[in-house]
Amino acid sequence: MLKNALKPHYNSIFMHMNSLVRCGFMAILLCSAMLCGCAKVYMPPVQVEGVHPDYGERLRVLTKQYVVIDDHVTLVDDVQQSDRTLQLQLLRDTAGVVVVFEMRESKDGSLIWAYRHIAYDPNDFIPIVSRVSKEKIR
Repeated sequence: MLKNALKPHYNSIFMHMNSLVRCGFMAILLCSAMLCGCAKVYMPPVQVEGVHPDYGERLRVLTKQYVVIDDHVTLVDDVQQSDRTLQLQLLRDTAGVVVVFEMRESKDGSLIWAYRHIAYDPNDFIPIVSRVSKEKIR
């Protein structure tokens, strides 16, 4: 008689544990999908031609800050660990400085996309980097 009385209680505990296990499994699956779904991007030093190297470093720091905000991209320190490479270039032009962003596959170096914009002042880097990070870097 005692066996039959406890049976519904055990069933409700097992059903409750089963739903907790399922929720935990789904949470782990979601977190791993988020972590593994991120593109791993390597960003080498900025190439500068006819421009002071400090501007290249400023562009690199700004780009890193904006990329870190985006949760679809993870910056890595080694090209061997990356899926893609983000190359930045600053080229002197008669009107200003041409800012070039190129995203390439790390394995074969094939071009995924390129973006070029002219900066007339170093303060122009901020809107350029903001636009590229929102529209291109993913």
